[in-house]
Amino acid sequence: MADKEIPAALSALFEAVQAYQDTQEGLGRVRAVAESVWGEDWRARLPSIINDAPESILPQIKTNVQRALTYDKAASVWGEASRLADPRRPIDAEQVKKQLPDFQKWLNIFGKAGADLYAKLVKKIQDVEASAPKGAVTTANPYGLTIEQLWNFDHFMRLKTYYDATISRTSARCVHLGGLEISQYPYYGYILDLLDEILTFGMEILTPPYSAIIRDRYKGGLPALKKLLSEFQKEFEANAPPEMMGDNGESLDEIKNRLGNLADAGETEENIGPAPDGFKAPTAEEMAEQKRIADAAAASGTVQRPILPSMAEETT
Repeated sequence: MADKEIPAALSALFEAVQAYQDTQEGLGRVRAVAESVWGEDWRARLPSIINDAPESILPQIKTNVQRALTYDKAASVWGEASRLADPRRPIDAEQVKKQLPDFQKWLNIFGKAGADLYAKLVKKIQDVEASAPKGAVTTANPYGLTIEQLWNFDHFMRLKTYYDATISRTSARCVHLGGLEISQYPYYGYILDLLDEILTFGMEILTPPYSAIIRDRYKGGLPALKKLLSEFQKEFEANAPPEMMGDNGESLDEIKNRLGNLADAGETEENIGPAPDGFKAPTAEEMAEQKRIADAAAASGTVQRPILPSMAEETT
């Protein structure tokens, strides 16, 4: 009996599955092709290619589909374990301890590297428990959030404060360089990186567990936060290069749905107070003079290299 013919739409996927190896590159190829066929549902739909596999390669396709899905799950667990083991990130020791059997099962797939990461995670749990006051409940707080969720919120607030300071300093630098648009600043990519991280944590704290802490600790509450993130999202989409607009697990439409209906375009802004650090916008005459000086400096090759403030210390 002749082998059945592989559907043209699946030929590239069959090639990727046949060539699959347990590596990031091997999994990445299978995932990329499968997503082009089925989108985000590719994991659930991948086993269905067995139905179209010719008899001659059916055993190999069955084996490699299972290997790819297993490796994908293990890679996901690796990422989560690495995040929790990061010494800079607080954890809920009791909660992570409950997950240890699952972590051990999947990390074993990576051999010694997986065993080392598992040991690192266990050691961190032990250190957290040893440093906690006797009888203390590590997750107790007025908002019922875990330590990790509190860290997420605090990290977002720190990022937002740092971003505001960076924009203030960069705006001053742009004026000094002749009235550049911020998007033309030589190190604008750094600002886009900040926006990307702010959006990542901002979308996380839009979820229901954070409602009470946003109401109490974010000026303007949830509506103000949604409006801010919407503005940042537009800024990011308008200026980020294609490589920064990759798969972040959530489509732009989904992000817009989460942000919901925002204020009308005609809404007046409330007074946000004086500009930071006493910064004043220059007059037209001052702008013209600064541009003349900057043009002359550029022609002579003496333009100073712009400096961004570090997160730890503002350069004066």
